[in-house]
Amino acid sequence: MFELFGMEFYQLLSFGRQLGLSVMGGASLWAMVFLYIAHAKKVEDSSGIFLTWIGLRMRWLVIGGGLLSVAMWTALTMLMPVAAHEGVTLITVREGVLNAMNLMTPLYLAIAVISIFALVKYKNPYVLFNNKKGYSWFYMVAFILSSITVSYYTDLRGLPANEVIFHIFHGFHSVFTLGTVLCLDFMFLSTQKSPFAQKHIFPLFPQISKVIWVGLSLDLLSTLLIYPEAIALTPRFYFAQIVVGILIINGILLSGILTRRILKNIEEGHKEGSLKWEWFATVAGAISITSWCAITFVDQFHDMNISLEIMFAVYAAIIGVLIIGREIWSKLDRRAEEMHMNM
Repeated sequence: MFELFGMEFYQLLSFGRQLGLSVMGGASLWAMVFLYIAHAKKVEDSSGIFLTWIGLRMRWLVIGGGLLSVAMWTALTMLMPVAAHEGVTLITVREGVLNAMNLMTPLYLAIAVISIFALVKYKNPYVLFNNKKGYSWFYMVAFILSSITVSYYTDLRGLPANEVIFHIFHGFHSVFTLGTVLCLDFMFLSTQKSPFAQKHIFPLFPQISKVIWVGLSLDLLSTLLIYPEAIALTPRFYFAQIVVGILIINGILLSGILTRRILKNIEEGHKEGSLKWEWFATVAGAISITSWCAITFVDQFHDMNISLEIMFAVYAAIIGVLIIGREIWSKLDRRAEEMHMNM
């Protein structure tokens, strides 16, 4: 298997697996929350309609994330031969990752089954989402499966308690961080053509953002359990710390002043002003997604030997590509606009 700049093939597959599970876990979590809130609303409250709509639309993130994680798991278990267990260090090694993938086989098979079932039933989503009591069996099962599998990314057998907790939190926090950030971006893009939907969904963004901070706290707390033996002052380390600082500033702006400005312009009917602030939010969202993906990515490659300058050049280029991609999405996606016209 190839190795480039200290990055091994199995680590790339492991990143794809974590990305898929993070999206699956985050989307299923927030879909459950939206469906529950919608169920609790009064019949005449129109916000329940929009919350149900976005909750049902989250199924595409759950399905996509589930299928991506299963594909990466399949590649890891079938393309990479399992060596004898040689013990796991704080830095995950190939044997530890492959042993964990084999132990989690029943769960990945279950993810494949529910993802394919949901894909087959996509034309009738209410078959999957029995919302009579404000919950969905599909999202609940998806959240449980993704939470366990994303947390058990390396073999934990025989490890000291502090290292076990570190690995579990280090994996699970991505549901609250990376997964939730991608869900926020999905909601922002999905409602750009519908001010009515934005009016009911955007006020939830600050509360959702608090969960991202909880996820970041879990990761920081878990790091304290193994500090300083697992910390190496490399370009990879400095890159991650600088990006965390960018995330904190960007998150305060995105969930605070940007969201408030957009809502104020929508309520006052200032369409042009709203579009201007939405563009700023687009940039902030692209920075947020790229940052969390970058942190998750470099975390997989503990022997990466790329300079700090190159890492930030790639980081900036990806932000630019995402901004362009989001603009293209906003022009092509008409579902929210159609719903807005029918209200």
